[in-house]
Amino acid sequence: MTLPTFLPKTLFYWSFKIHMDVETELKALENSLRSLIEHVLRLKYGAEWEKSLKVTPETVANWKVRREVERKRLAGETLDSRLLYYSNFHDLRSLIAKHWSDGFSEVFGEKRRLEVHLEEMERLRDPNAHRREMHTYQKHLVLGISGQIRILIMKHRGRGDDPDTYFPKIEAVTDNLGNQASNTNYAQQIICKPTLRVGDEVEIRIDSIDPLGGELSYSIARIGPKVWTSKNIGVIRFTEQDIGKFCDINVMVRSVRNHHAYQDFDDYVMYRYSVLPAR
Repeated sequence: MTLPTFLPKTLFYWSFKIHMDVETELKALENSLRSLIEHVLRLKYGAEWEKSLKVTPETVANWKVRREVERKRLAGETLDSRLLYYSNFHDLRSLIAKHWSDGFSEVFGEKRRLEVHLEEMERLRDPNAHRREMHTYQKHLVLGISGQIRILIMKHRGRGDDPDTYFPKIEAVTDNLGNQASNTNYAQQIICKPTLRVGDEVEIRIDSIDPLGGELSYSIARIGPKVWTSKNIGVIRFTEQDIGKFCDINVMVRSVRNHHAYQDFDDYVMYRYSVLPAR
């Protein structure tokens, strides 16, 4: 039997898609863990929680070096100033283990299971491992473990009385041009590169989980009417009406509940593109 001619391209597309999802998922997990560590230790130690981190001076020095490198590399762009957001996966795993009794046991329950999962994720996150293509089973393992951990985190935060633990928040936004933002602030503006032309397309992905475990809706659209869908990926094709320095795309998320953080949505960021006429 002859296979349909479209099948090889389809298989290639989904192989590429899974690879992109794995990279995004690993980054989303890292940032979810950073956000959780800050949340848990702030509850335990108060506003000066960073002074109670069980890390060596060498580790803190390494974080400062990474932050400075990123500042120079992305000069002129808004970067997160919090040191914890320049930690690596090993640092995060170590912090959770050392501070387990400070509140992480309430989040994850069984310590050994979490340790096994984080050890596996760290191994797969290792830059040396990424020089080789992951096997398909490894990619699905990443998606499964990360999803399970992030759901536990969001369910824990959903048990609190703080609005930030009730309404969904955007964990990460990425596009296929390499623009990305994690643990964003409400209405944060992301200046995107490179400059685009009429006829170009960009694919934007939102990562978020409902703290109460419900379904989410997403809108990825120009300023104006929102376009809600159950898909967390949207494609924008630029037209002549978009020409200018500022072509703003609102990236939004909301729960399926009747009440939201801001009228009819729960969180959003703005992706700003510059668009020139077609060549």
